Amino acid sequence: MDLIEKNPTQSNKLTAQDWLDIAESELAKSGITAVRVEPLAKKLKVTKGSFYWHFSSRKELFEKLLSNWRTRSTVSIIERLSDIELTPEERLRKLFLIPYKRNTKTNGAALELAIRNWSQNDKAVQEILNEVDTHRLTFIAMIFENLGYNKEQAEIRAARFYYTMQGISVVNVHKEQASIEQIFETLL
Repeated sequence: MDLIEKNPTQSNKLTAQDWLDIAESELAKSGITAVRVEPLAKKLKVTKGSFYWHFSSRKELFEKLLSNWRTRSTVSIIERLSDIELTPEERLRKLFLIPYKRNTKTNGAALELAIRNWSQNDKAVQEILNEVDTHRLTFIAMIFENLGYNKEQAEIRAARFYYTMQGISVVNVHKEQASIEQIFETLL
């Protein structure tokens, strides 16, 4: 449901998640400078008071944005891929194809790039991004170790895999899944 097209009788019942959704959308489209209370309130057709009902400050909104992104784009994916019975190669394939199979209201690659851009001017965001990258790389390296590579080889392959996956996603390469699968095969 588009946040702006909410039923008029529900407009006063916005949730914190509604604010987070519109903030995430604006972050992905226009960067962190677009995530300001007054313009978000206008888009939601409410007053700024609605924002302060759910958040104590813009900083708290930013913290929740980052927390939600980290959980959804890293923790949840790792948990989901760890909980299902797959071979290491199948696990890597599923991970590699996630950016191409997502159908969400916010462009994941645009959001990832916006957060990376934001981190260039905010040390706290850079620290969170470093933690996320480390967590992702550790998980991928573990899968390569499960394929039989020693720790050093697994870490190198994980880096190549991750940077290729991120690069294709951020550059917004529009290829058929078969082409993406061919790229994946070169990374094993």
